[in-house]
Amino acid sequence: MDQDIYALVAKYGFKNLHIRLLEIMRDEYSYLQTHFQIAPVKEIAPLAQPILKKIRKSRVKSPVATSEVKIDNVQLDLENVELRDVIVTVPENKYRDPKEMKEYQRAAVEAKRKENEEAGLQPSYFLTRENLKQWIEIEGKTYAWVAREKAGCPETQVAAQAQMMGLKSRISKTKGRIMSGN
Repeated sequence: MDQDIYALVAKYGFKNLHIRLLEIMRDEYSYLQTHFQIAPVKEIAPLAQPILKKIRKSRVKSPVATSEVKIDNVQLDLENVELRDVIVTVPENKYRDPKEMKEYQRAAVEAKRKENEEAGLQPSYFLTRENLKQWIEIEGKTYAWVAREKAGCPETQVAAQAQMMGLKSRISKTKGRIMSGN
């Protein structure tokens, strides 16, 4: 498939290929929208006016006039398809500003540190190999979460302790792969 794509890019260029793909997707989407009567999505916030470009007209193949569609050896019966209205909610980020996030982290770590001191607990009690492995590798929590919710110490201390024990968070592993190119 990659060779075919590269051949198309070599023949028509990225821009023309991209414009044509958008045209095809727009035509297919409009057909599917009319066929399945998809309800339009309500806009939550007004968006900036899009920049309109003149796009050349293209021919579209006529749609299939049957109630059954065969795609890659899979037979679909479109008469028995149930349509549902789905409401998708996107949780709004509590903190939009990095400064607010840092202040929240700092305050939460300080509160946890005081709570642990009153109970007579030290951060080293929480930063054991078993605990860090459970929270960081198994549950996928971040160093910041461990610092904020459990240990009450700077996240750099949690990261250093985990690295000394040979543990890495999913984020650190991903960043390592990106940087090494694997």
